[in-house]
Amino acid sequence: PLYDGRCRRLPPENRPDKPAALRVAVPDRTISLTDRLQGECAQNLAKECGDFILKRSDGVYAYQLAVVVDDALSGVTEVVRGRDLLSSAPRQIFLYRCLGYPPPSYLHTPLLLDESGERLSKRGGSSNLAELRRRFSSPEPILGALAHAAGLLPRPEPAALADLIAVYDEKKLVRDDIRLPAVFP
Repeated sequence: PLYDGRCRRLPPENRPDKPAALRVAVPDRTISLTDRLQGECAQNLAKECGDFILKRSDGVYAYQLAVVVDDALSGVTEVVRGRDLLSSAPRQIFLYRCLGYPPPSYLHTPLLLDESGERLSKRGGSSNLAELRRRFSSPEPILGALAHAAGLLPRPEPAALADLIAVYDEKKLVRDDIRLPAVFP
């Protein structure tokens, strides 16, 4: 939801008892990037996300600030994340610029989806690693099938990690999400 700034200038005596979240006041400006796989991405911060949280009311620093500071101080120049996080990249670029750090280049990969189209995640309990271990005796068939689905191999044949490093080419990667049942019939 778009934050409307309703508490931005609220006097201290009118604030609720709980601590306030710390937000960054964003300008009415469009931040753009060219993702190395997904292409052009632009977001008008004021119109599409509003003032976003830097530190939550419980005192925990928010993901947007934490990842920018951590990556900048670690010297990260290339960020590879899932396509579901592409919309947060303009906010991160804004923070990089505010803090005086050069933004990295971004590549947002397709997501792995289960048979119902839901994103696979450990948090959701749907990683299916146990099922994959049961069906395959080694990682090579899994790596080969995933590499084929991602566009790196012409056929879903077993492949070692070293083989995939040798054939990796961003221009071959698919942009759309990958359904596992199609990968592992």
